[in-house]
Amino acid sequence: MKKKQKSARAERRARERARDKLADAREKLWRLEPGGSASRPLDIASASVIEPRTRAEACLRCGAAVRSADHRAETIDERRLRVVTTTCAVCGAARTWYFRLVSELMS
Repeated sequence: MKKKQKSARAERRARERARDKLADAREKLWRLEPGGSASRPLDIASASVIEPRTRAEACLRCGAAVRSADHRAETIDERRLRVVTTTCAVCGAARTWYFRLVSELMS
């Protein structure tokens, strides 16, 4: 006995669910990388590289360009961090970055 063919709407919804599941997995992996959480901030030498660094990354959900929505300095677990929130220009997905300024001592 043949299986009933899915309707166009059912196929579209299945593709959307698969796409959303993949995007969620990408976000989970990204949170494990440096910069993805306050416990693993991305080390940088100067605050001036934060904006170009975040703009260089594409949206994890749709691959479009992102823009900085918020850039602030916070103390988290007794560490001074730069926290940057970016939003996607297309889908509106938000991502929070964590940076730690490390200065190189001159000899």
